[in-house]
Amino acid sequence: MIKKMLSLALALMLVLSVAAVGFSAAQVEVAEEAASAEVADQGAESDVASTGDGCTIKFDAASAGWSGATILFYIYDLEAGQELAAWGSKKLAGTADGDIYSFDASTIGVVDGKQYFVIFNNKDTTAETYQLLMDTSCAGDTAYCTGNSIENPVDSNKSSLEAKWQNSSLGPRLAITSIGNVVGETCPANTTKQEMFETFLTSDGKDGLKNAMNFAGGKTEDEIINSVASALGLSDSEKADALAKAGKGGSGSGTDSKTSDGGTSSKTSSGSSSGSSSGSSSGSSSKASSGSSGSSGSSSSSSSSTKSGAASNTQTGQGETVLFIMLGVMVAAAGVIFFMRKKDRA
Repeated sequence: MIKKMLSLALALMLVLSVAAVGFSAAQVEVAEEAASAEVADQGAESDVASTGDGCTIKFDAASAGWSGATILFYIYDLEAGQELAAWGSKKLAGTADGDIYSFDASTIGVVDGKQYFVIFNNKDTTAETYQLLMDTSCAGDTAYCTGNSIENPVDSNKSSLEAKWQNSSLGPRLAITSIGNVVGETCPANTTKQEMFETFLTSDGKDGLKNAMNFAGGKTEDEIINSVASALGLSDSEKADALAKAGKGGSGSGTDSKTSDGGTSSKTSSGSSSGSSSGSSSGSSSKASSGSSGSSGSSSSSSSSTKSGAASNTQTGQGETVLFIMLGVMVAAAGVIFFMRKKDRA
């Protein structure tokens, strides 16, 4: 009778240990699902944080003498080489608050980690500003017209109003015009000053040296080359390197070029620099690597690490519980065996 009771007790303990293992596994699965949900929530919060309230930029219409006009915010993606919305589109209309016009650039696709230029256009008169570089760091900033005019890079017979940001360090886009003048201030992120110079030396289009020679006004090729290199702020070595790449090793020898100011933005890809035309969607078609991938990659890595850590900790805790239960069952079984042998000897 006692043997039967002990056998039943031992069987019961074995059943309970199996149930405990199953319960532990279920808890681990639930914990993993909870960790995954937490990571998803964190990812969603991260997305919200990256976009915030959008990318609202502003323009002081009074500074351009455009009070009461319909102001359009034309934005061009330098990396992709395309406009975000067609010139004149209703999507580009700013919202007026007195003379200050606001526009949420994220509504047409402006995102973190990329550089654009914006042209403020008076739809009523077709007047426009020169290309002003921008990115999401310009959110909340207000652009204004300085009172200066800038030569249109594509058509030297036209000019645009110079616009600048009140706070951002980004300025009017640096470019070489069709007749060999250097305009603007800030080198775009998708090129360098030397790359712009190399394109000028080799291009057969309106952005090239050949076209500029047609409007040289008595200047020699060397004089134009030296003038452009100096205006760009290229060092002698940068200029010589560009001339060599362009197959013009003997040109521009009598240089008076200035030392580089270090403002050149180093990028991996080259491309031509083209300006805006009145009422058109012209712009640089050259492409460069985007910094957003690094940001998203970092976010993904962080999320993955969070999930892995949460699941790992949960499994370790449950594993210890199961181990204790199994040890208890083994001790109990050993006790039963010992007791049974003692009874048999008696």
